[in-house]
Amino acid sequence: MSYNLMFQKAVELQQNGALNEAEQLYRQILETAPDNADVLNLLGLIAQTRGLHSEAIGYFYRAAASAPKHFPIFFNLGISLAAVGRPIEAIEAYKKALQLKPDLKEAFLCLGNTYWQINRNEEAAEAFQNALKLDADYTDAAVNLAEIQNDEAALQQLAQKNPQDARPFYYLGRRRFAEQKYSEALPDLQKADGLLVSAEIKTLLAETFLALQQKDKALPLFYQALQLNPHDAEAALHIADLEAENQNFGEAEKYYKKAAELNPESVQAHANYANMLCKRKRTLEALEEYRAAVRLAPEQPELSYNLAIILKTLEDYEQALALMFNAFYLAQQHADWSLNIAETIVIFYDKAPEKALKIAENWYNKMPENIVSKHLWAALNGKTADNETEYNRLLFDVFAENYEQTLQNIGYSAAAKIAEIAPDLSGKILDLGCGTGLTGAKIKNPANELYGIDLSAAMLKAAKAKNVYKKLEQAEAATYLLQHKNEFSAITAADVFCYFGDLQPLLDAAAPTRIIFSAETDGQTENYKIQPNGRYKHNPLYIENVLKQAGYQNIKKHPLILRQENGKDVNGMIFDASF
Repeated sequence: MSYNLMFQKAVELQQNGALNEAEQLYRQILETAPDNADVLNLLGLIAQTRGLHSEAIGYFYRAAASAPKHFPIFFNLGISLAAVGRPIEAIEAYKKALQLKPDLKEAFLCLGNTYWQINRNEEAAEAFQNALKLDADYTDAAVNLAEIQNDEAALQQLAQKNPQDARPFYYLGRRRFAEQKYSEALPDLQKADGLLVSAEIKTLLAETFLALQQKDKALPLFYQALQLNPHDAEAALHIADLEAENQNFGEAEKYYKKAAELNPESVQAHANYANMLCKRKRTLEALEEYRAAVRLAPEQPELSYNLAIILKTLEDYEQALALMFNAFYLAQQHADWSLNIAETIVIFYDKAPEKALKIAENWYNKMPENIVSKHLWAALNGKTADNETEYNRLLFDVFAENYEQTLQNIGYSAAAKIAEIAPDLSGKILDLGCGTGLTGAKIKNPANELYGIDLSAAMLKAAKAKNVYKKLEQAEAATYLLQHKNEFSAITAADVFCYFGDLQPLLDAAAPTRIIFSAETDGQTENYKIQPNGRYKHNPLYIENVLKQAGYQNIKKHPLILRQENGKDVNGMIFDASF
């Protein structure tokens, strides 16, 4: 077969989509004519069609060296350079094509798109305008110019004039999405999706459904987007998140790994994957994913904090605390983090008291006005802080949401025991330090009216939801008791007195009303002693003496295990005292 016939046959095969056969013929031609610009250009186009842009660029550069005045080579080169993220070289290639053929509107369009990609918007607009000078009806350039010039009226007109063109609808939908007007964005994006098969459109439409909480519609669109663009790391991440939420953990894991592979710099891929692994109790694997996320974004405090939680679970308290402090110093508004730091120091204190004490001292010295550091430092030194009321209010405001689940996990028993001891309380009953209403829910009966007080507004909100209290009030215990002396037929206080050292003021204020309360007890303590965790243990004899001094004569004691703490029993008593 002659050279010309072979070339014509190869071109025909390429035009008919038989790329492999065309490529073979082109390569045969190159064996005898290695610098043939037409063949090199067409081989470049085959590689470009396959998405092999780096390979295509090599062919186009070779072709350009042989035919430096052949404009299609430079145009094609620009397309592949732009595709591999080399916009400056792409711009030079388009400009060379336009030098050779100044009326090539497609080159102006691609030049404008490349300028736009690198935020050189004025130059992009000029390129689109040049394309429109060549062809006033060039819709591609008109749509892009309207979008880059923020001309919504022009986009609306283009959408009406060209109802089969997806781009005006896409840009209009994208604008509404950016304004968080998701319901308004939806029709335009659905219209665009119906007109053009595009990964970009499907991704934004999926994100719109996601924002509208229509996750069942979002997921298949993300799958379609990823199929159209297998390099779309964001689509893979969305798929993973949604599959994890649907408890399809195998699929979620597959796509988390894919997202991280497609974008090794994706902090969210590692962090979200770690979160899922944590929930699946795959702690060591979660640890490595959090570490990867922290390496990528050490300035994001949430990542350091989450990594610290894993290390705390693994009992690496010293490293956990280092990360917790790194996170907290960057985001001091997180009161819950400060409380977790204190809890971790207390646990560490049980294993390495000198190190833990030094860490607490450093924290206090650095932040002496911090509510938690101040309270912790006093408690670790066996002293009562002067901010106990403030600290307790913060503590329970933070933990109100998870309070009952936490108590269930540690076998909390005080409320149930009080209800067992006094099942038929009648009249007007005060639930002192009512918390979320656990005790109230157990002692409520048709013969009584319950009143509850607590320091924490968040706790009172949870208690209100139980609908067992006639009235709830935010108040300090001793002050309230003095203001409402003799108003109640009985007072209950579950898990309250452990936050007070000297019980005399409370019990004097409560007298002569019957009072049923829990206390953490230790017969070896002289009277009472604050523990590193900030709670007080009382000697049962001290409590009896204080009750008698307040006038209580009939005192009953009910020993019990109040709860578990760090795997150990917390011993205590329920006291039932009356005149």
